[in-house]
Amino acid sequence: MDALYRAQSKKKALAEHALIVHEDEATFRQTPTLHQTWAVRNSQPRVPTKGQRNSQKILGAVCPATGQFTYRHQTEYFTADSYISFLDEVLLPTFYKRRHRVYLIQDNASYHKKPEVYSWFAHNRKRVEVYLLPPYSPEFNATEKIWWYTRKQVTHNKYFDTPEALCHSLFSNFHDIQKQPAPLISLLRPFP
Repeated sequence: MDALYRAQSKKKALAEHALIVHEDEATFRQTPTLHQTWAVRNSQPRVPTKGQRNSQKILGAVCPATGQFTYRHQTEYFTADSYISFLDEVLLPTFYKRRHRVYLIQDNASYHKKPEVYSWFAHNRKRVEVYLLPPYSPEFNATEKIWWYTRKQVTHNKYFDTPEALCHSLFSNFHDIQKQPAPLISLLRPFP
């Protein structure tokens, strides 16, 4: 795996007619998050809560050039096995086209660096070339914009009575992004 050199990787991807794809993971909690909103002066809005710590885990990938987005929901913690499964079953079928590799940009999560993940990338070298972002630099990952947009549209200042209600709202938002990526294109424009 190579360190990310944005200009170099972008030129190489364009020469190969490859897609540049950003991957990331996110956790969305059932507990409501208060965020700035309009309210009567000196009256803070209140959002009910049950105090439960239920959370939904999402692996996602986006191509900033097209706005094409794919994701997978899972209930267990992120692991090397679940990551490889996501790459095999979701990311490659969505983005890989014959003779046009995927340039995958990912962060430095610990399970991205496991031997079995390195082995998977070595075995799939003809289909995927992977680049690591610098440590602690989410601002370089386009998928973070999808998570920001989702939190703003779906979870901020909202109460979810059940985990299923949270999932329904998340999946509905992701489906809308997949069908109509236009609202996100301006957010993704700064990325290669």
